[in-house]
Amino acid sequence: MVLLAFLVFGALIAAAALKNAGPSQYDELAQCIDEAGGKMYGAYWCSACEQQKADFGSAFKHVEYVECSSPGSHTFDLCPDIVSTPTWEKADRSQFTGARSLSDLAAEFGCEDKI
Repeated sequence: MVLLAFLVFGALIAAAALKNAGPSQYDELAQCIDEAGGKMYGAYWCSACEQQKADFGSAFKHVEYVECSSPGSHTFDLCPDIVSTPTWEKADRSQFTGARSLSDLAAEFGCEDKI
């Protein structure tokens, strides 16, 4: 019985890993944002940042991400100019804050044809 539970648990972990390893429907959008010079500043403890990452799924690996909190910190000690996360930055260094829908991000970065 323990062996069966172990095998089922292992299979579930393998399935989850494979699901996140393949191409995402948002790969082109994430790559377009990156090519447009976009980046996201966030913090490991920021729930809105985690949701923004989850919106992209495995495609988030294409987005330049800057972690703004050192381990154990609940401040933006690594990014002193950041006051809220997520903060998105454009190539011209202008910024906007808050989690956005993927269609809003596509419009902000000129990637409407990638969504």
